[in-house]
Amino acid sequence: MKKSRILVVDDDRDTREILEARLKACGYDVITASDGFNALEIIRERKPDLILLDVMMPEIDGFTVCKFLKEREETKDIPIIFLTAKESLSDVDKGFKSGGDDYVLKPINWERLLPKIKKFLP
Repeated sequence: MKKSRILVVDDDRDTREILEARLKACGYDVITASDGFNALEIIRERKPDLILLDVMMPEIDGFTVCKFLKEREETKDIPIIFLTAKESLSDVDKGFKSGGDDYVLKPINWERLLPKIKKFLP
């Protein structure tokens, strides 16, 4: 059985490494990107089944990356879960308007994140 592939996009190396280790332990194939541009390059070569996408990143934020992906036929159906330190309703609303499917607050609570991932992946 093919492992589901998750792309973790976050400019914080510790967050990427923790998520990568935890997700691999759950049986997922995990790839990581340190910023939005790096993520877009990776997606062209290795399309993920789900993306965990940080909102606040330098140069190109998560909302912009999400909107770009949702406008393309080949990537529009990839579920995107935003990772955000902001809990304001305007940021959550902006995430959904850009095409995001769900969001999780930082610091990451594994008991909240894993069920959201399982909602989209086997």
